[in-house]
Amino acid sequence: MSTDGGGVASHSRGNRMASKLLIIDDEQEWLDILSLLFTRKGYEVQTAEGGVEGLKAIGETMFDLVICDLAMPDLSGIDLLKQVRSCDKTLPFIIMTGVGSIETAVEAVQFGAFHYITKPFKSQDLEILAQRAIEHRQLHRQLESVALHAEPTDISTMVLGSHRGIQDILAKIEKISDSSVPVLIQGETGTGKSLLARLIHEMSGRKGKPFMTIDCGALPENLLESELFGHVKGAFTGALFARRGLMEEGQEGTVFLDEIGELTPCMQVKLLRSIQEREIKPVGSNKNIAIDVRFITATNRDLAREVEQGTFREDLFYRLAVIPLHLPPLRERADDIILFVGHFVQKFNQRYNKKITEVSPAAMQLLMSQPWKGNIRELENVIERAVLLADEDVISPDLLGFSLNAQPRRADASDMGTGTISLQQAVSEAEKRAIQRALAITQGNRTKAATLLGIGRRTLYDKLEEYKI
Repeated sequence: MSTDGGGVASHSRGNRMASKLLIIDDEQEWLDILSLLFTRKGYEVQTAEGGVEGLKAIGETMFDLVICDLAMPDLSGIDLLKQVRSCDKTLPFIIMTGVGSIETAVEAVQFGAFHYITKPFKSQDLEILAQRAIEHRQLHRQLESVALHAEPTDISTMVLGSHRGIQDILAKIEKISDSSVPVLIQGETGTGKSLLARLIHEMSGRKGKPFMTIDCGALPENLLESELFGHVKGAFTGALFARRGLMEEGQEGTVFLDEIGELTPCMQVKLLRSIQEREIKPVGSNKNIAIDVRFITATNRDLAREVEQGTFREDLFYRLAVIPLHLPPLRERADDIILFVGHFVQKFNQRYNKKITEVSPAAMQLLMSQPWKGNIRELENVIERAVLLADEDVISPDLLGFSLNAQPRRADASDMGTGTISLQQAVSEAEKRAIQRALAITQGNRTKAATLLGIGRRTLYDKLEEYKI
């Protein structure tokens, strides 16, 4: 193993609690080398000489990651993985293997290994892989927690993906998780702003406290003021009882103001005062009430431009946008479409008791070529309709509701050439592109790629040979 430190990614946890690693190998030399490597990176490392000793350690200690050799005389890495998976579905496993055992290592991925790495390897490669595995499990746990409190919508699929913009957002969220600074989420309609807001809350120190949401564009000014700040009895016609506002109900929690760009100038002033003074005054009351809430706001407008135009207060904008986040539109993260499609098919299979097992390559190519003005929300609606209308176990292009005569994106047309192409050529090209995208997303893992495509592994192998991929 190369141990040159140049370019090795540093452990992203900083001063937070060190991640616990278990390294299992029947060769003491490897245990010593890897223990030294990860200890220097700030990990808490425990070693086990052999599979049996490793299994015992896993039963006694909670680890964040296991790095295990594949070939061990007492208990192989894959057999150890199978035993662990019977009681723990999420503990990340990285399998180390020799060149001659790669096929077996790939099989280990089928049983739930996060990844495998072939000896000899560079220290940088293993350290980055370990970092990703630990982050994957942490995010999985956080999103599971979110799902317990959220509406029946899948935050993990809506927010996560392979796009760099999403990963940058998650990195920022983790850095500010221990603070209460205001966050402004900007993005087009349907990109998942409200789901991201809830994720921020669940990853913060206010997790478990109230998460209060209001759509600032859904209510007239007088009702919005009452909803936010509350009112006393008799404050206005119909106010038969005193009522607490969202900001008081959300004490110690998070207040999420959606469509913040819809606020009237008068409400902008009142909100600014509440943020600055950390207190509210219910409608009709002379008494101020101290508040302890974190503000998260969202809009599909360009607030910076509206500040320049004078339609949104500059001082309020800078109060709200201490941490600005931008959710990229779906058309800029096309490589994530396969992930979203696979998830939505499973979701609606369960909801409507359907058994869709495949999205045809031609249908996937059509999905890839759409502008998706409604973003992820629009994609979800399209897949829901297709699942409902499907008579068989395959989603075909005609179920998507798009014009089959629509022109593909320019890159697709140019790749195919300017001459006439047959339907078979078009289908073959669509299949090839779908397979290439699936392999890119799964980092070359053929088993996972087949699952994303909704086809059998043997079928995928045949297609790889046919298209010389």
